[in-house]
Amino acid sequence: MKSFNYISVVTLNQALEALQQEKENACLVAGATNVLPFIRYKKINNKTLINIRNLKELRYIQETDEKIFIGSLTTITDLEKSDILKKYAPALVDAARNFADPTTRNSATIGGNIANASPAADTAPPLLALDAVVVSVSKSGERKIPIDEFFTGVNMTALKPEEMIKEIEIPKNPANSHSHFIKLGLRNAMAISIVSAAAVLEIESGKIKKVRIALGSVAPTPVRGRTVEKLLMGQDFSDKVIEKASSRIHEDISPISDIRASREYRQTVASVVVKRALQKIGGIY
Repeated sequence: MKSFNYISVVTLNQALEALQQEKENACLVAGATNVLPFIRYKKINNKTLINIRNLKELRYIQETDEKIFIGSLTTITDLEKSDILKKYAPALVDAARNFADPTTRNSATIGGNIANASPAADTAPPLLALDAVVVSVSKSGERKIPIDEFFTGVNMTALKPEEMIKEIEIPKNPANSHSHFIKLGLRNAMAISIVSAAAVLEIESGKIKKVRIALGSVAPTPVRGRTVEKLLMGQDFSDKVIEKASSRIHEDISPISDIRASREYRQTVASVVVKRALQKIGGIY
């Protein structure tokens, strides 16, 4: 039998007070695109649902000279339409465009997508490649968590029970302005990814000055392709170099076989997706 309590808050302080009181029993709800399926399939029960959807103060995309700030309740549609992100973080816009269907994009939030910590979360690889920082908040104050320390396991994060995501910071730099995301699914819409990859690339005088690669659905958490990054740094940009380095992505991933794809298929496709993402950016230069 399903049993839940329900609290609706209208200010951030009210949300933090509820989290402080409920701690492990709390379940934040905004777009509910993850929470409702979890309730339906009995993955969560006996929780206090805290409705934070009305916290308008956490829905924004803002910029300074050095950073972009994205409020945790910013919807996927907001990401897709943002001129700021199109200019400084196009990989995140690509991910938003590939995210589920328009109705879901109107409800789902970036905070909810990463807090759910699915290995297949569409926004996670772009945020990893873009060197994002998650800003969490509780009654005790704020703390900053580098995105590569945020995901700790399947549906697990570094957030404490009394914390919630306030915003996400993304550095503004030339590399992040040249980024791309590719998602491979079983169909074009409403598909959980088989493999997804985001790449960030900066080329100067024909050589790779900066590169970051991140993948989803190929490990218990979204992961960086650090082996490939090291092989590419300082090299001349060419299809041959990209293909050779991308073929080593298997050293950075640990995919499983499931209903969507086999382990071997994911390993093969991962190198192809990484290569295509890098080539797509290289074509801009």
